[in-house]
Amino acid sequence: MDKQASKTLIGAFVVGAVVLIVAGVLIFGSGKLMKKTDTFVLFFESSLQGLSVGSPVLFRGVRIGSVTSITIEANAENLTIHIPVIIEIEPDKIKVIHGERARDVTENLPNLIEKGLRAQLKMGSLLTGQLIIELGFSPDTPAKIVGLNTEYPEIPTIPSALERISDIMKDLPFDKIIDKLLSAVEAIEKLVSSPDIPDTLHSLKMTVEEARKLLQNLDSRIDPLAMSIDKTVKEYGKLARDVDAQVKPLASSVDSTLQEAQKLVRNVDGRIEPLVSSIDKSLKQAFDALAQAKKTLAVAEATIEKESPVIYQLDKALKEISRMARSIRSLADYLERHPDALLYGKGKPKRR
Repeated sequence: MDKQASKTLIGAFVVGAVVLIVAGVLIFGSGKLMKKTDTFVLFFESSLQGLSVGSPVLFRGVRIGSVTSITIEANAENLTIHIPVIIEIEPDKIKVIHGERARDVTENLPNLIEKGLRAQLKMGSLLTGQLIIELGFSPDTPAKIVGLNTEYPEIPTIPSALERISDIMKDLPFDKIIDKLLSAVEAIEKLVSSPDIPDTLHSLKMTVEEARKLLQNLDSRIDPLAMSIDKTVKEYGKLARDVDAQVKPLASSVDSTLQEAQKLVRNVDGRIEPLVSSIDKSLKQAFDALAQAKKTLAVAEATIEKESPVIYQLDKALKEISRMARSIRSLADYLERHPDALLYGKGKPKRR
C-alpha cells in the first residue's frame, strides 16, 4: 500500500497557491507591469499629515497618477530636514493632439515649469483629512527648485490655501483682538445691567403705541382725502376744458385783428409814396411860380417906383409864397421819415 499523504504538505501547497493567485491578481489585475509611468519628486514645506503612499495625483480634478514614496532626509552637516515625495504619472492618460510626444519627459518639463506647472497639496476629504496632490498651471508664482534629489526630475510646489491662511493667522495680533473682545463684552454687560434699561424699554413701548395710534388715525383720514383730491382733479379738468373752449375763439379773433392791422399798414404804405410824390410835384411848381414872379418883379421894378403900394404888396406876396414852400418841403421831409403820422398824428409811435 502507498503511504498516506502528509496533511501539512498539502496545506502548505494550498496556501502557496493562494498566495500566488492573490499576488498575480494584484500585479496583473492592476496592470502595473503593463503600464508605463514617469516618476517625479516633490518637496513641500508644510505638514504632510493626511498624505500617504497611494494618495492620488490629479490634474484639474482628473487622476493621472499616485504617490509611491514618502521619506525623510536629514542633513547632519547643516541640520536641515526635507521630505521628498515621489509620484508616478501615467503619460498614456495625457493625449497629445498636436506635435509628437517626447521620448523623455525631462525634455518638456522645463518648458512646462516655465509656463507655470506647479504641484499643490489639497484636502481630499474633510471627514478623513486625507490630502491629495493637485497639478496645475500657476504662471504668477515663483518656481522654487530644492534640487536635493537628482534621481528624478523635480516639479516645483506652491503653498496650499490652508498654508496661506495659516501665514495670515500668524501675523494677526490675537492678544489685542482678545482684549478688545473682552472690553466689548464688559461694555455690553454694563449696558444690559444698567437701571435705565427698563425705563428706556417702557418709553420705547409707549412710542410704538403712539405711532400705531397715529397710523390708525391717518388710515381713517386717507380715504376722504383721496376722494377730495379726486373730486378736485375732476373740477380742474372741467375748468381746463371750459378755458380751452373760450381760448380758441379769442385766439381766432386776435388773429383776425392782426390780419386787418397788417392790411391797413400795407394800404398806408401804398399811399404814402404817391402822396410824397404829389407834394414834391407841388413844391416844384411853387418854386417855378416863385421864379416867374421874381422875373415879373424885376420887370415891374423897372417901371414902378420902389416905394409904391404895388411893390409893397408884391414883395409881401413873394415872402408868403417862400414861407409856404418851406413849410411844404418840411412837411414832405417829415412824412418821408414818419409815414405813419398820417394815421396816428405827429409825435405818436407807430402801432403794430
